[in-house]
Amino acid sequence: MSTPNDESLTPYLLIGPALLAAFLFSWSIFHSDLSKREAREGVPIVNMMRGGNLWLPQINPQQLRTKPPLFYWSGLLSSKVLGEVNEVSLRIPSVLAGVGTVFLTTFLGMRQFSPVIGCLAGLIIATCWRFTYLGSHARIDMLFTFFITLAFVALWEFSRQQKTSLKWLAGIAIGLAVLTKGPLGWVFPLLSLFIFSRIYKPFPVPWLFILFLPLGLAGLWLVFGLMDGGDEFSKMIFQETVGRISASDAIHVHPKPFYYYIPQIFGGMAPWSLFLPFAIWQGIKNKDIPFCLVAFATLFIFLSLFPGKRGDYLIPLYPMGAVIIAVFLSRIEPEKKSGLAFPTWVILGMMIVFFLILTFSALLPEINFNAFSAFLNSRDRWMGQLLYDKHRPETHFLFIGAAGMMYFWIALRRAMNEGSGIKTSGIIAGWALVLYLIAHGPVARMVNEHTSMRPIAEKIKQVAQNRLVYKYGEIREDLVYYMDGKIKKIYSDPTELFQESNPLLLIRKTYEPLWFKDFQGNKKVLEMDAAFETFMLFEKTVPSISN
Repeated sequence: MSTPNDESLTPYLLIGPALLAAFLFSWSIFHSDLSKREAREGVPIVNMMRGGNLWLPQINPQQLRTKPPLFYWSGLLSSKVLGEVNEVSLRIPSVLAGVGTVFLTTFLGMRQFSPVIGCLAGLIIATCWRFTYLGSHARIDMLFTFFITLAFVALWEFSRQQKTSLKWLAGIAIGLAVLTKGPLGWVFPLLSLFIFSRIYKPFPVPWLFILFLPLGLAGLWLVFGLMDGGDEFSKMIFQETVGRISASDAIHVHPKPFYYYIPQIFGGMAPWSLFLPFAIWQGIKNKDIPFCLVAFATLFIFLSLFPGKRGDYLIPLYPMGAVIIAVFLSRIEPEKKSGLAFPTWVILGMMIVFFLILTFSALLPEINFNAFSAFLNSRDRWMGQLLYDKHRPETHFLFIGAAGMMYFWIALRRAMNEGSGIKTSGIIAGWALVLYLIAHGPVARMVNEHTSMRPIAEKIKQVAQNRLVYKYGEIREDLVYYMDGKIKKIYSDPTELFQESNPLLLIRKTYEPLWFKDFQGNKKVLEMDAAFETFMLFEKTVPSISN
């Protein structure tokens, strides 16, 4: 095994995981329309493309997006290159950031340990479930993770060789992280670096660069934001900083209990997270991965104490977690193969479950998902039944899939018997890759047929022509995106609606407004299912009497 100072980095091991990630993430961006959360980031880019404010991302002129502008600038740039804003142009920044993060993770593992460990860390992070998902969707989190990881890599290198260029790189990376998602981009690396430098490895920390460069970049944006946004911008900044920390009622912070992230890290880094407790314990016992352990633990504890929580917030931890797991798996020896036992048995069990599902699907003419999937929520059971009833593959394809699952099972069982962590890792990575290609390809396209708001938006536009369309209640961002913004919200006061001569009203079938009976002469012109809801479009056929 190479030492941490070994400079003979194998180019193929360095580039390989990033190329795999580029293929996997790019494959995924063509198979579905924008989700609600993706459209939330896409609508401001559409507005910028049409000449809107570049400093203040906006859902509409009255609603600011509560994030800094860097992700939106990157989406605007890719849209300019492609000539239009579409699903692909909006997702390209996440693909590039995801591939870049895989490369940085590989590089960090190689620089700290060996080419094999670095390559294994890259394969691990590229095939973590949530990382793969976010690497192919128009979301801020992946770009944020890239800059955080770049800052960690630069700071690690600076701890070994105090080069001025690394000071600048670390400061700029932190500043760009702040311009992507706010103050957390500054807190994460600084807090981790402070603890690491005090506990494990004292070195001259470049505080001047990593404190004031980010503040300068963020301050420049704040100045232009205040000039253009005024009081509204000031209120947004206050809520996004003080409001999030204090869990203010004025902002939705996703409050969760302090232990919320424990199951989230296991689900997000699956299937590799099964090895994570063993890897952390080995790292603490051997004291040979302090930088990654400190960064991982610091971010995890800090986020757990923060009032607002989402599983996606953990993504910046994944590179450090991947290196920790890679070190553990690379050091498994036949005489110490017990470290593989529990995780690999669980993964073997998962493969058997997939094998049985494919086999029963091929042999049984009908399956009632409600009969054996009570552990799933009602929406997932409904979707599973729908896919089985309307998109069930041919029997021979199901048998081929079952045979493939059995092949992976036998190969993993053999690697487990040999006690080879490297072989085990390769088989798990291959299995995960095949599953992701299916889930993010054909299955995603099938699910998209029943979850996308594009079909109903296009139907509404055909009916509406130049007429105004009102939506009762909150409007999903994906509906705004596919309606080109030509839809208005109306809630308790329908005065504006009633004053129009021939308006259209969109409501959910199970969410009829109290004043709907007063919508004179209403005629239903469209009823359609979309995103697990039934939507109805009405027009008013009785003209309003002008006062």
